[in-house]
Amino acid sequence: MQISNFRLKFSLFLNYFVHGCGLIILTQNLTQLASNWHSTLATASFVLSGIGIGRLAAYLSMGFLSDKVGRKKILLFGMLSYLIFFIASPVNESIPIAYGLSILAGIANSALDSAAYPILSELRGNQKANSVSLKAFMSSAEFILPVIVLTANQENWWFGLSFLLPAVILMANLINVTFLTFPKSVTKENENIQKVQLNTGKKVLVTAALLLYGYTSMAVMIWFTQWISIFAKNIDFGNTTAHLLLSLYSLGSISGVLLTLILLRIKAVANRLFLFQNILSLLSLIIIAFSTQESLSMVACFTFGFSAAAGLMQMALATLLRLYPKKKGLLTGLFFSFGSLASFTVPLITGWLVAQGKANLMVGDVIVALIGLAAALIIQAFFPKEAPSLKEARKVIDRIDHQLLRLVEKRFQAVDAVIALKQKQELPVLDASREEKVLEKIAKNSHNKALISYNQAIWQTMMAQSRAYQRAKAHHNNKE
Repeated sequence: MQISNFRLKFSLFLNYFVHGCGLIILTQNLTQLASNWHSTLATASFVLSGIGIGRLAAYLSMGFLSDKVGRKKILLFGMLSYLIFFIASPVNESIPIAYGLSILAGIANSALDSAAYPILSELRGNQKANSVSLKAFMSSAEFILPVIVLTANQENWWFGLSFLLPAVILMANLINVTFLTFPKSVTKENENIQKVQLNTGKKVLVTAALLLYGYTSMAVMIWFTQWISIFAKNIDFGNTTAHLLLSLYSLGSISGVLLTLILLRIKAVANRLFLFQNILSLLSLIIIAFSTQESLSMVACFTFGFSAAAGLMQMALATLLRLYPKKKGLLTGLFFSFGSLASFTVPLITGWLVAQGKANLMVGDVIVALIGLAAALIIQAFFPKEAPSLKEARKVIDRIDHQLLRLVEKRFQAVDAVIALKQKQELPVLDASREEKVLEKIAKNSHNKALISYNQAIWQTMMAQSRAYQRAKAHHNNKE
């Protein structure tokens, strides 16, 4: 079962390496594709919108089908659709067919998401770390593919080679997944999944905040990546710096994803990481929007990628799926539908801002990030914290035990003074009235009233040991 789960996880990660290629492969090869389509670059760029249309049109239906017909069938459909896109795109010479292939890529994207994220949430292990791992493979593809395209251009190789690489990976992975037996926890909902305890009002509020975050987390990155270079030139940064800012964002994203994968395995840190990264990304955007120093903006762009593009969307989705364990496919589709909505509305909003003249484009991105932070605060405030692992819980107990031991030793030091005074006044070791008063104070001072009887039992044991210590000490003193 462990080998099967590992193969399945690795297959999903490979799919998202291919998906990372799919996100940028048209823009990376747009000049050559426009020539193939016998069109201008401006006309060819219209084809890019097909991906967004395919995603927005298919997410809800793919999510619904993922729950109804099974994850494996939807996963295979998405992989086959992407395979057709990668094989046909470099040899196609028709704009209408290119647009259809672009829509197919968007549908493939929605099918992969609707199957992969629910599968990872149902497998054993850290759900958020599994989901963020998909982002790591996407980021690596977005870093590697431009290098391949650049090399092909410099060596005068056929541009279609950049399409064939993900196609070959996808074809091999398709064969692997076809003959892979899915674990029971994937093909059938695990009835032992721990349910999140939230009343109806809080559940509705948290759900709304998570869906809003699905929009803002995508919008804030689209806004940045589309306009940062133009914005930098508008504030008189050099041409090299203007393009370097986007590269620094990408490097920050890869670094952030790797660090996030490590930190998510530490429950005490994971509970705070989501909110911290949102705060850090907002502060970075504020610096980018108002700084006129190139060096400071470069650091801020790296930090923005390190925080905003380090898997925050995937972490939010993993949280949403914990709320609805029986409708994971549908909720995945709904969540990403809000992200797809961002891909449509952000160009409209930014286009309107550009038409206004001297508007600071990045201030709008700051506002979107601020809304996202407000949603993150609601999620953090009302969603129950994840329980620590057994190892981490025991570490906390060990630290408390160490502190208790020091206090118990100090208590016995105080008992030494009591022994001397009782011997001097010839008082008995047992003082029943004193012990009753101590137990009354324990009951009164216990913050958690359900623990009163347990707290009193602990103090009764301590007082019994104290009496034993007093008798032993008195016996020793009498011998002397």
